[in-house]
Parts: sequence; C-alpha cells; structure tokens
Amino acid sequence: MPRRPWEVRRSPRHGRGVYATARIPAGTRIIEYTGELISEAEGERRYPTPPDGNEEPEHTYLLTLDAERVIDANIGGNAARFINHSCEPNCETVIDDGHIYIKAIKAIQPETELTYDYSFEWQDAFEPVDIRYYACRCGSAKCRGTIVKVPVYLRPTVREWLAGNDVSKPKKPVRGAAKTGGKPTPRKGPGTKRAGAGAKRPAKAPTHPHVAERHATRVVR
Repeated sequence: MPRRPWEVRRSPRHGRGVYATARIPAGTRIIEYTGELISEAEGERRYPTPPDGNEEPEHTYLLTLDAERVIDANIGGNAARFINHSCEPNCETVIDDGHIYIKAIKAIQPETELTYDYSFEWQDAFEPVDIRYYACRCGSAKCRGTIVKVPVYLRPTVREWLAGNDVSKPKKPVRGAAKTGGKPTPRKGPGTKRAGAGAKRPAKAPTHPHVAERHATRVVR
C-alpha cells in the first residue's frame, strides 16, 4: 500500500474532502488529527456559538481529546481536518496516548471519500433553529438529518423539527425510574457534557464542549 493512500479533493458533501487513492484495509490508522492543543474554554473563546440559525456554519476544526482539552486544526492542522461527516461512516476517531487518529472501520476502496461521525454534543437548550443550523446532508441511507448526536427519546421530535414543525420537546425520561420504583439510579462516571448555549439563552461557563466540536469515538486503553 502507498505511504499516503489518500488525497484531498473537492467534495459534493461539503467543501473539500479526503479520498482514498488505494485500497485501505479495515483497522488501518490512516492519518493523525493534528493541530494546536488548547483548553475547552479557549475553544469557546475562539469560536463562540452562533447566535441564530441564519448564518452559514463556520469552519471550526475542533476535536475533543479529553474532558479539558481540544485540538484546533485551524492552527497547525493537516489534511485530517478535511475529512467530512457521515451518519454511516467508513472511519472512526481513536485516541491513543494523547493523540487522535482517523482509523478505517471497514475496507475502503479507491475513489471512496473518507468519513467519520462528528457526533456534535447534544445540549438540552437546543431549539429547532439549532438543529436545522447543523443539518446533515451526507446522503446516507442512515442519515439522521443532523450532525448532532440526538438522544433516543428526542429522535421523533428532531425529525419534526427538521421537517419544519416546531413541536415542543417531551420531558426528559428519569434515568432508571422504571426499575427502582420511581427513584432514579445513580449515573456512573463523570456527568454528561453539554455544548454551549446560543446568545438567545443564558450564557454558561465555558467548561463544556463547543457546540461545533467533533468528538472522538473511542479511546485505546
């Protein structure tokens, strides 16, 4: 296999994309996601959450490394930042010893665009305009309609929002209530992180993932 089995081209999905130029076997670490390592707070300062859904999504290339740090590929980044999102990807992001790699999860044939799921973080303050702002047009049969990772109980609601119907959100289910006689079960591990709210909602301290921040999917232990 060539040392660099990919190249950057224009993509019908969005702007530029990365395409395989040779067969890439499943499990291959294709490229490292590089850039400047910064704090979550600095990422929010550099790329504040858009105030409404009338603007074009800005080109942010933030990728979560851990609970406190992100990689900003706008500075010192390589071609990995041009790999586009898909709801049915052929790659995933893997964290290993402080580095993030793009890894093939299936065999990728030449001329195929490389993709992974950006998994933008859901936040409870999201409104229909926010979901439509981050609409997904990946063209996959499994496309969920938005780059945001939507909780299962809200998927029907989000489908309505994407269709232009601004229905109200249902109440969030109480975790484990059905199994504990109405008492929620304790959540294991650290609490779920939330992305920052827009200007129309109360500001939150910038100690959370940026709304347009890509999330790595797996950590190598």
